[in-house]
Amino acid sequence: MTGRRLFARRDGLLLGALVLLGVVLLGIFSRRPAGTVAVITHGDQVLLRQDLTDLDGEIRRTFTGDGGRRVEVFLAPDGAQVAFADCPDQICVGTGRITHAGESALCLPARIGLYLEGSGGADATTY
Repeated sequence: MTGRRLFARRDGLLLGALVLLGVVLLGIFSRRPAGTVAVITHGDQVLLRQDLTDLDGEIRRTFTGDGGRRVEVFLAPDGAQVAFADCPDQICVGTGRITHAGESALCLPARIGLYLEGSGGADATTY
C-alpha cells in the first residue's frame, strides 16, 4: 500500500482561506457600535431617552404598559436590561443586558420596548 496523505496541498490552502475568512468576519461583526442612548417606548410613544454615558452608576426605572403591566428597566453606562416584567412569558427579561446599538428587549404584552441607539444617531445595525 502506497503512502497516501490525509490532506492534499490544495486542501490546506482551502482550509487556511476559510479560517482567514472567519477571522475577517469576526472582526467585522465585533465592530458594532456601542449603544450609548437607551430609548424606552410604549407603543409609538417615547417614554424616556437616556444617554448612558451620562450615568455614574446603575439606575432603575419602572414603567406601566398595557393592562397595567409593570416593566422595570435597569440602565447603566455599559448597557441596559429589562429586570422585571408583569408578563407571563418573561422573554424581555430573558433577553438579558443589551450593549450594542440596534439591540432591543421587548415586552409585547405591555407594549414596552427598550432600544439602544449608537452615538452616530443610527437606531439600527445591519448584521
